[in-house]
Amino acid sequence: MAYEQTSSEARMQFYADTIGVEPVTRILADDGTPSHELLRFCDRYGASLDWIFCGDLRMMIRDSYRQAKNYER
Repeated sequence: MAYEQTSSEARMQFYADTIGVEPVTRILADDGTPSHELLRFCDRYGASLDWIFCGDLRMMIRDSYRQAKNYER
């Protein structure tokens, strides 16, 4: 799947707006890989790189499900 920067930036902004935090300023490093800032954001707030770059929600859904199952115990 091809990466579209405008779509990825829009998904990043949507995620940040939804949880009430500041979005990252750069989603890509100079070498074209995800920026360290974006990786820290995803780690801290649970955003999925698959969703940000490809629009694939499956990983976030699976993680939410796992967290809910752990919460039930």
